[in-house]
Amino acid sequence: MSDVSLHVILACASGIYALRLVFFLVGQARSGGVRSSVGPKPTVSVVIPARNEEATISRCIASVLAAIDGVQAAEIIIVNDRSTDATGAVIDSLAAADNRIRPLHRKEVSVDRNLQGKPGALQYGIDHTSSEIILLTDADCTVDAEWVDAMSAPFADPSIGMVCGFTTIRRGGAFATIQDVEWLYTHTMARAGLNNGTPLGCFGNNMALRRSAMMEIGGYRSIPFSLTEDLALLQAMAAAGYGIRYLCDPHATVETLPCTTFAEYVKQKHRWVRGGIALGWKAVAFVVSSASVWLGIVLAIATSAWIWVAVLAALRIVGDGVLIAISALTLRKRDILPAIGPSLLVLLGLELILPFLTLRRDVVWKGQTFR
Repeated sequence: MSDVSLHVILACASGIYALRLVFFLVGQARSGGVRSSVGPKPTVSVVIPARNEEATISRCIASVLAAIDGVQAAEIIIVNDRSTDATGAVIDSLAAADNRIRPLHRKEVSVDRNLQGKPGALQYGIDHTSSEIILLTDADCTVDAEWVDAMSAPFADPSIGMVCGFTTIRRGGAFATIQDVEWLYTHTMARAGLNNGTPLGCFGNNMALRRSAMMEIGGYRSIPFSLTEDLALLQAMAAAGYGIRYLCDPHATVETLPCTTFAEYVKQKHRWVRGGIALGWKAVAFVVSSASVWLGIVLAIATSAWIWVAVLAALRIVGDGVLIAISALTLRKRDILPAIGPSLLVLLGLELILPFLTLRRDVVWKGQTFR
């Protein structure tokens, strides 16, 4: 290979990833996620699906109760989704102590394929809501004290059908910190994509919906079953023409627990990767842009083109690091800044296993197997 050809190939590899960075930086700079102001607080229903969450549900509910203080006629609907532990008894006890909590017990698998697993639990809860604004989180999460106000505020605009917020990871070691950086990175790209008019994803443990919009699109009954039901709902809302806001606001955040083992982490990634296939050409573009850097680095090392190795590595570590750092500062997470670079180095290596996760069709999650 001639020197000219080598430099052209490496320049193309760098250019592909540079275009991706520009896309996300432009989206991040746009104001699509700015918190709106409202007058009177709307009534809200908070829906929480819970499957075998006896150890976490009480802490979650305590945080949600604090967040709905002062919100008129607010309710918390907990859906016990066929738990095999003491989750049902725990939520019944919580409901007995506070009349704002409504326990629902889903005992059988729906015959409707679209309502398998979590989508079925969510729809079951949504069907029992009494408010126009519905907030969703998971039983292993805790919410900010102003979460309800922050997530409800954008609905002052009648065109808004859905609001998404950031989820952070409760840190307690290097592995949890790496996951926190990864979730910040994923949220940042998802928000930037949406601000650029390209829905790429969201996290179902921190969403809010306009009930009438949900009913108009037919809810999860009309959305083909997906292993990433949050992405499927986002795509359905966007296709129906509803406005969607993605908030990067410290008060619009929830905190969830990290995967504690590498095996659990891989299962989580397997579900995300299989569900992400629904992005079609967007998923292909993402994989190609990531692969371009890897191929460029390998080629540059093989030909001792060390300047190009530095350029490509900087695009990944420095470029992506800037994206994450902007979100971290906006969310007042300054303490995570020193961990961004080292975490990205680890995540860069873990990225190599993702293509192989698409090969296995059966996904095991929450003790259930889905395809």
